[in-house]
Amino acid sequence: MSAAGGELPEVVQKALAVNAAAREAFWALPPSHRAEYLRWVGEAKKAATRAARAERMVRMLLEKSG
Repeated sequence: MSAAGGELPEVVQKALAVNAAAREAFWALPPSHRAEYLRWVGEAKKAATRAARAERMVRMLLEKSG
């Protein structure tokens, strides 16, 4: 799994692994939108914040695709 030429962070992989609809919505996004989600999740300094953002990313993807 890679996005925009790089590997998905583990926290994002885990968040998408538990929700097929969110995973499909993520991969349906244009590469620039996927990169923006990954940047937003990855710029958090604390692991707990990255995990919370990954979970929020899943909710946002579901809202947009639903």
